[in-house]
Amino acid sequence: MDEAAIAQTRKYGQIISIIAVVSGLIYLVGVLKKNYWALALPVTAATAGALYITLWIGRALMTTPSEPREF
Repeated sequence: MDEAAIAQTRKYGQIISIIAVVSGLIYLVGVLKKNYWALALPVTAATAGALYITLWIGRALMTTPSEPREF
């Protein structure tokens, strides 16, 4: 991997980390203010993410070709 690719990867890592910290702070402030949406949105996003992964695995299992068995 060349230096430019490593620098770009680190840049993306920093951006993701900053987004995670800001999102965590917004969530914490919402919970401390007892805001319903502060809990509802992350739970909805996590549920949707889990269902997407489940769908992805199911689709992969359905569309993966099988090799003929030899006896």
